Amino acid sequence: MFQKLKSLIFNKEIRNAGWIIGEQIFQMAISLVVGVLSARYLGPGNYGTLNYTASFVNFVLPIATLSMEGVVIKKMIAAPEDEGVYLGSCMLFRLVASLISSAIIFLIVAFLNPDDRLKWALVLIQSLQLSFRAVFILDSWFQRHLKSRYVSIGKMISCVVVAAYKIFLLATAKSVIWFAFSNTLTDMIIAIVLYYFYRRDGKDKLTVSREKGIDVLRESYHFILSGLMGAVYSQMDRIMLGSMMTDYDVGLYTTATALCGMWIFVPTAVINSFRPKIMELKKAGEEEAYQRRLEQLYSFIIWLCIAACAGVCILARFIVGTLYGEAYLGAVQALRIVIWFETFAMIGTARGIWILCEGKNRYVKYYLGIGAAVNLILNWLMIPVWGINGAALATLITQIVTSLIAPLLFRATRYHTTIVLRSFALRWWFEMRERSES
Repeated sequence: MFQKLKSLIFNKEIRNAGWIIGEQIFQMAISLVVGVLSARYLGPGNYGTLNYTASFVNFVLPIATLSMEGVVIKKMIAAPEDEGVYLGSCMLFRLVASLISSAIIFLIVAFLNPDDRLKWALVLIQSLQLSFRAVFILDSWFQRHLKSRYVSIGKMISCVVVAAYKIFLLATAKSVIWFAFSNTLTDMIIAIVLYYFYRRDGKDKLTVSREKGIDVLRESYHFILSGLMGAVYSQMDRIMLGSMMTDYDVGLYTTATALCGMWIFVPTAVINSFRPKIMELKKAGEEEAYQRRLEQLYSFIIWLCIAACAGVCILARFIVGTLYGEAYLGAVQALRIVIWFETFAMIGTARGIWILCEGKNRYVKYYLGIGAAVNLILNWLMIPVWGINGAALATLITQIVTSLIAPLLFRATRYHTTIVLRSFALRWWFEMRERSES
């Protein structure tokens, strides 16, 4: 039994995840200090304005990136000789989509805020990052070959450069417009590093094939729709808060959600590292190993998230007060509510692997559509009554509906909830013990 546990902990996927987690810890340590100082310097008002416009950029990410990552990995596993063609074609498709998306969100912000030229400038600067995101498709190649250390190196370099940039802004007392460029700078550096390492280690030259791009897009459109619907309930709360309340409220709410996301890199890294192996087991027809590895993944992220969320709830006031100061203490209760969102969000992220392996792509848009509708209704009802706490509660309920309840409405996806419940109960662990003892 000890040997099985040892092999589980030290397998290749976990080592690959270790690189991602290590990079994220490094990035978090630097970004936390600089980000907190920036939030204190800007104040809830300017901080809220900055994040209000950023929400529009994040809202169109599924369209700008065409949600191709998982499908590209699947295609490269099926046809390794065409890796360069798939990557190059998807990169071009994403670049075109990002340029169109940037134009659309600028027009939307200008329409909603006709007299606020500051918001025009902020969204224009922030939308530049979408073009660099086109190069991020190369991350799929690094995930496929379990070489995430190169991606981690790129992110660490960008973190250091952007931290130095923000320190310069704080030292010279620059305006909020200068801070809007930081995300674009981050993505620009990561894109350069990814391209460099792919050119160095990738065997295939990046080429473009309209047919290959359309082939990936044909399978990705389910995920584009799903991502867009997911963006409704991940970004619409800030957009609606900015429209129904004030930028100050957006600043407080963003503080709560930002704290939620500080530790999510751990389960995300594990999910990204397990994805290629789970897909390979499914392709090879090793159903028992495929199911066991899937349940192991779910168990890890569920119990990790529960422990982390409970700790944040207990220490919420101390965390907010210590990091952001008294001006942000209005975010404490919202943090205690919205932190539990991440547990169900990670279940949804891991579900993407199962969806791809089982060919259930078309169902995702249906239950994410249900979640989007629920979120819009709940935000419309709850924000005027409870403000940011209402937005937090709406977000939590929406994620529960999307991750666990909506899939039960379709016979073809009901089994996913069974997998989640089995994983929560650690059934795979007890089955391994029974086999070892017999």
